[in-house]
Amino acid sequence: MRILGAPLSSWVYLTIAVLTVVSVVVDWNLVAPLTAGLIVLYLLIEIPKSAATPRAIGLILIGLGLVAAAIGGDLQATALDGFSRSRTFVLLFFAVSWLQIPARESPSLQAAREMITSQPPGRRFLAVALGVHGLGAVLNLAGLSLVATMIEKKMDGTLLKRLTTALMLGFTSASCWSPFYVSMTVVLTAIPTLQWIKVAPFGFAIAMVAIAGGWMFDRLVSRRGAQKAIDAPAQLSAEQRKNTIGVLGVLGVLVVGLVEIAGVSIPVALGLIAPPFAIVWVAAMAPSRYARRARMGDLIKRVVNGLPELRNEVLVFVGATVFGVGVSTLIPAADLSVFLDTWLPSIDLRLAVLTFGITIFGMIGMHPVIVVILIGEVLPPEVLGVPDWIMGLALLGVWGLSTMVNPFSATTLYLARVGGGSGYTMAWHWNPPFVFIAVGVVTVAVVLLRHLAM
Repeated sequence: MRILGAPLSSWVYLTIAVLTVVSVVVDWNLVAPLTAGLIVLYLLIEIPKSAATPRAIGLILIGLGLVAAAIGGDLQATALDGFSRSRTFVLLFFAVSWLQIPARESPSLQAAREMITSQPPGRRFLAVALGVHGLGAVLNLAGLSLVATMIEKKMDGTLLKRLTTALMLGFTSASCWSPFYVSMTVVLTAIPTLQWIKVAPFGFAIAMVAIAGGWMFDRLVSRRGAQKAIDAPAQLSAEQRKNTIGVLGVLGVLVVGLVEIAGVSIPVALGLIAPPFAIVWVAAMAPSRYARRARMGDLIKRVVNGLPELRNEVLVFVGATVFGVGVSTLIPAADLSVFLDTWLPSIDLRLAVLTFGITIFGMIGMHPVIVVILIGEVLPPEVLGVPDWIMGLALLGVWGLSTMVNPFSATTLYLARVGGGSGYTMAWHWNPPFVFIAVGVVTVAVVLLRHLAM
């Protein structure tokens, strides 16, 4: 069924996004039940079209969450809470989708991609990791897709492994600090007292250490033999450099500024800024007034018509939220606190169990969103025994690393498709040696910061 040229589910999704933003300004009690109902309607329309794996994961999580809520004795209220809370993620996906199209079409970003991918072997790993980190930190998956074109199915196996690892490490490490990543939204949702500004500087430092460590690991372990010479690397012109830094910088400043000045959440800030920013961006790239109008209209049409394509992400994140809220009704925080005091009295050891546990769960295919939302519901910082920013930093520090060893994560599946490799090989063979070393470094860093803050 299509209304005004767009599928019904597109208008349902758009209404959810608008209501979520409006609810920040207008205190309307009906927002929660209305958005919950619209999310259920969107899923009912799109579930039959979703991919098999996210459909199974999402439905199982929703089912288990509702069963847990029923056992906990408050099915209706818990279900409403779980579905309505997930509107935050629906808004985030909506906002990010606006940035994908202009990012792929920007001549300056294309030139930046050429500069990154044409670096000589001696510094290519580091250039790729830092380049995709910088682009991905603002453009999310669009930044990864720009640079990932450098890997080819016919590429030598060792080189494919090294470049894929550089792409994964650079992209996923931005989850430690970037407000444009779903990791930050999930962690801030799981720990309501936490503020982005409290963890972002430490998260950025951890990301840089991870990239430097990955580069050193690559040189010592993966790099073998003489390196094939390549042509001189491409260079950015002064105008291209200005345009690239300007677009990424202005977008970042607008979003972070709105978060800090107006006190709104990151998804709401993105929801307010991303659509008009993307429209102005595509208009600025058009050669004439007529072309500007055409490109602006085309962007709006493509984004609205593409909202049903977000079905897989929405289903998994809604499932994780309902699951976490439902299970939390069965595990009172007081009981968990007694358990930890009895069996795991060392707070430092608790942090180690937390970081390595999330990574191991990722390795068996469980996305960190499921684990983190559940942890936020049943294990708040006061029960774990640490300040909120320490717990948030631990969760953010291992989020991206756990996706590197997860054969079903979006990053793994995307790079496996682009490079023609196996997601299982990437997640279970290529990445674990470095990932578990990196998790150890993150754990030590978080423990040291905890003691310094005491």
